[in-house]
Amino acid sequence: MSWNYPTERKLTKNDIESYAQACFEILLGLELYDGGGKMYDPLTIVGKTAHSYVFDLKDGGRHHRFESLEELKNDILEETINIIKETKK
Repeated sequence: MSWNYPTERKLTKNDIESYAQACFEILLGLELYDGGGKMYDPLTIVGKTAHSYVFDLKDGGRHHRFESLEELKNDILEETINIIKETKK
């Protein structure tokens, strides 16, 4: 079963950008991130590079190369969960 069940369609760039926006809004709602003045740009995808001021995506920079949208989705989710877990310590 895919993440998109029951539609069973491939993820799109817009899906991932919206997913990142939702994760970002969760962090804002939980007051775990202040937006850093970059609320307009949680994540933008151009080609095989994700540009983000919000998510470090394992490399800590602004520009993040990725192999697949599924991998990028998983990295965004993992980072969001880790931020939440870190604040619970």
